[in-house]
Amino acid sequence: MERIKAAATAAKMTPKAYIDALAKDTAKLTPPEGTKPISAFWSYGIEHPEAPKNDRGVPFLSQRFIAEEWAAQQNETHPGTARTLETSPGGQELDEMFLWEDEVTELLGGEEAGFHEGYAKQIWNKISETYGSLAEGRVVVFADVGNTRAVLQQSELGALCANPNVGLHNINFVYEAPQSWPEVTRAEAGTNAVRAVAQFDDKDLPRHIDPHAFAADTPEARKAKIDAIMESVAPAQAHAPAVEAPERQASPKRVPNPLWQMGFRQPDTVARPVGREPVLGAAAAGAVALAPKTPATGMDGPA
Repeated sequence: MERIKAAATAAKMTPKAYIDALAKDTAKLTPPEGTKPISAFWSYGIEHPEAPKNDRGVPFLSQRFIAEEWAAQQNETHPGTARTLETSPGGQELDEMFLWEDEVTELLGGEEAGFHEGYAKQIWNKISETYGSLAEGRVVVFADVGNTRAVLQQSELGALCANPNVGLHNINFVYEAPQSWPEVTRAEAGTNAVRAVAQFDDKDLPRHIDPHAFAADTPEARKAKIDAIMESVAPAQAHAPAVEAPERQASPKRVPNPLWQMGFRQPDTVARPVGREPVLGAAAAGAVALAPKTPATGMDGPA
């Protein structure tokens, strides 16, 4: 909290104004000059008996740490070719503010200072949108679908579709569509392009596809539904050619599904770097461990 106030004072701003500006600061979210990294996005996590338990007692592994480990592995082979929002200077700075903690926002002034309930979600939506608008070429998404409560669905996918340097056809989901879907739904609505624009969990919101009802429709009705959803989010992109990836952008490695089964384990503490360089993987060498923090709270959850 003192770090936030000090940074805001140095910038001659209030803490809220400083944080609001940080979420739109493209300089802190733009990749270093001379690099064209694959930008990774993530949402929620994986539930499995062997994963560490979250604050609700559910064995849970955040996709955030899986994405960061993937980026670390990618950068070992091709330095500067992969990143996540939280490993960018701007994302790292916002992450270290712990705005999901009520004690922090209260010490910053609470509602009277503009830190209303839901502010943390709002500001992460904004910085995620900015991050998505700066991506270039192919991007990877660590999720099987976008939940309507998640930042991925609310901000990032739309920003990527609207980004002329990415577009619909450069959005690649790391995981296949859910195995619980009927085969025809997996084949037709489980493509990268459809999952980038549709949502599958809330029938009362736009662009909804019910996986089982969809499978019962006629082929013509299924095609019409998908075409209408794609056109509403990414006009004219459904049949357009993919944007060519930059020459400096290495092809992404095949990602084990899921990565943690290959030996990766989520750390019990969140690590932060000693210097100003972004962390390329959770608990990177040379990082200082903060006090233990439940891994699945805040941005590690579905909302």
